[in-house]
Amino acid sequence: MAITPLNVFRAVRHEVTTSTVGIYTAPANVASIVLGAYAANVSGGIATVTASHYRSGGDGLGDITIANAIKIPTNDTLSMLDGKLILETGDEFRISAAANSTVELTLNILETAKQ
Repeated sequence: MAITPLNVFRAVRHEVTTSTVGIYTAPANVASIVLGAYAANVSGGIATVTASHYRSGGDGLGDITIANAIKIPTNDTLSMLDGKLILETGDEFRISAAANSTVELTLNILETAKQ
């Protein structure tokens, strides 16, 4: 039986597209805490980003919006969380942009083993 480390920090990086995709899915047997979610505008104009917390089943709510069509000025970065986001097993952090190749995402995540 493999031993799961108690605490693991992850940096997830992704070039955002117009398709809404799950960038990070909380794995089984860990509590995932998103410590930071940063969307950087890497284009020459204003970029627009939408992000959500997705949960299947359970509460039946599906996607809950974190940032809805937020405009990011040229050469600027949006911090999408004012605090921390807790993801339960199977929850996803999803994101999309109004145009391809305009936004880059960085997620800082702490995974803590469940005992």
